[in-house]
Amino acid sequence: MALLGKPQGVFDLTDSDRCVGSYFSKRDVATILNVPLENLSQLPFRLHDGMEVIDERLLQKSWYRADIQDAPPAKKTSLDEVVLKAIIHAVYQDALVESQVPVARYQVDLKITVRGKTLFVEFDGPSHFSLSQYGFPKDIRVKKNRIQDSTGIELVNWPYWIQRCASNLRSLFEPNISGFGALWSTEVHFGMFVFEDSATIIETLTSRFNAVDGEGFGYFYGPNTRGRNNPQHPIVDEIRSGKRPREILIPKGYKVISRWLPTVLQ
Repeated sequence: MALLGKPQGVFDLTDSDRCVGSYFSKRDVATILNVPLENLSQLPFRLHDGMEVIDERLLQKSWYRADIQDAPPAKKTSLDEVVLKAIIHAVYQDALVESQVPVARYQVDLKITVRGKTLFVEFDGPSHFSLSQYGFPKDIRVKKNRIQDSTGIELVNWPYWIQRCASNLRSLFEPNISGFGALWSTEVHFGMFVFEDSATIIETLTSRFNAVDGEGFGYFYGPNTRGRNNPQHPIVDEIRSGKRPREILIPKGYKVISRWLPTVLQ
């Protein structure tokens, strides 16, 4: 999850469908980075509901600085990638996973092979959809189409509003599985996307994970939707109190406004 605000919720690698959040337990950090617990002693863990946890932003900074002994080198890899690798190996123990794979003059985040089926996966943070320090975003469909045309292998874009969890991974390889969307503290909202067909882009990317609810996208914002321990995004109360307009949640090119709003904002 890129560009997070104040951390909320606790992620749990052993129950990633239900447990949504920005805090990582010491146990999970050791598993995700494949290091012994004693190598994490210098990290700023804190107690949260009786558990030692760390804000994922602080974890990523320490990892990028190479402060964690024996952790894999960060290079161009994101925390999202190593988290997904841990989920992959928990769900599909025989999966083959490659990182930062050169394809058609591009680098692709992950190449995953499960039971004979191979997919490319590209993580897309907010800068792929909205203005950022990198300027106007490029259309992710150009890279996707070029890679697919040159290899015959599907490239799946994993946008930042798609939850890091087992069901979303399984939905890519098992079409009968429904995934989840989750937005718990991102500071970049759908109404900030620059593309005129942003609503169509969001619908298309989310549908690949079978994560569009019958009511639309409102369940992304929590709290505790679809049987999960997912916190409510602070933007909900900000809109209810009049501090922010609800239009910040509504992408360009939308057709039905209710599909984009939590129930309490309709």
